[in-house]
Amino acid sequence: MSNCSWLLAGSLALSALVVDSLGAIRVVTYNTSCSGKSIIAPVTGFDTIMQGIGNHHLAGNAQPIDVLALQELDGTSFTTGNSATLPFVVSGLNAIYGANTYAADTVKDPTTGGTGGGPNGLVYNTSTIQLIQTKVIGSASGSGAPRAPMRYQLRPVGYGPEADFYIYVVHYKASSDSTSKNRRNIESTTIRQDADALGSSAHIIYAGDFNFTSGRSETAYATLFAAGAGKANDPANPANTWTNTSTYRALMTESATTCNIRFDFHFVSDAVLNQDGFRLVANTYSVFGNNGSTSFGSSVNSPLNTDLADLANRTQIFGLLTQVSDHLPVVADYTVILPLCVGDLNNDHAVDDADFVIFSTAYDQLQCPASPATCPADLNHDGFVDDSDFVLFAPAYDALVCP
Repeated sequence: MSNCSWLLAGSLALSALVVDSLGAIRVVTYNTSCSGKSIIAPVTGFDTIMQGIGNHHLAGNAQPIDVLALQELDGTSFTTGNSATLPFVVSGLNAIYGANTYAADTVKDPTTGGTGGGPNGLVYNTSTIQLIQTKVIGSASGSGAPRAPMRYQLRPVGYGPEADFYIYVVHYKASSDSTSKNRRNIESTTIRQDADALGSSAHIIYAGDFNFTSGRSETAYATLFAAGAGKANDPANPANTWTNTSTYRALMTESATTCNIRFDFHFVSDAVLNQDGFRLVANTYSVFGNNGSTSFGSSVNSPLNTDLADLANRTQIFGLLTQVSDHLPVVADYTVILPLCVGDLNNDHAVDDADFVIFSTAYDQLQCPASPATCPADLNHDGFVDDSDFVLFAPAYDALVCP
């Protein structure tokens, strides 16, 4: 290795990172509009929509749903347990993807009841997601949140606490009167107090039907976006300039037959955008079935709709979206990005002779492919494997265990 042996004696800072990146985690929020109906579950077609979401490509990736946040579940049998909608959803997904693939959280979401008062809930893919903790945030009341927000702490399978994320599932008070707007802000305030207490490193999704009848001008919206540890960000419109107008018609989620208002969201904390751990995959946030190709206020079932071009049954899905619920699902993919030991070139969680062979073979090449996956020895990603990379490799060499 010519002039590099002297570096072994140095204790040097590791300024470059090899990154461990998980495949995508698909997260969906959907108001199923079941509350007050004498049925256990949404009308026929729900499973077809869910499978369509899994088959749909986002930034080139298609995969089954991992986390399904649900609002306005059937509440007619909601007594000691959770909504009867949840086992229906789980059963339908398992019929598609295999027995015991999906499960639902069983913690009851307190509600004030009545039409539109059905609870929130969560379904998750057990092969990819662990449910660590469920927490009811605040309480349901006639003066604040009609349905208590739910907070779920989740962990991607195969990872430790460093990959945990939280998802708040909410269904804010509806209507445009001042009392309803005030109640929405009470709910936002309650959520922010809880989220801020998690700290600025918490990876958070705020998901659900927020019923912002006045759009981003509402106080409840501003409360979520106020400075602080749990500050919300809008991944679909980072500049925060959207309005319920034709300009932003691809963001409209209500209703499926007259897409003219944005009620349903994924908001995310700063950590989801810029810290190691659970991260949003760029260019994946979308309203399923609405890509803005139809005019403002039109149905997704319009023949002008060009969305879901990768799905053979897209026409069937457009029709079902107008029947199953008055809302449209919102979908985004996330991933886990964590630093590993510099020098663990074969990702076996040790830096040893096997890694040294990889490094020495690549050492002093004039040019190395840009992708770390094809040239892992290029630790500083400058396109070469040279002394500057050995400075990073040497201190980690012969470590028995690599985090």
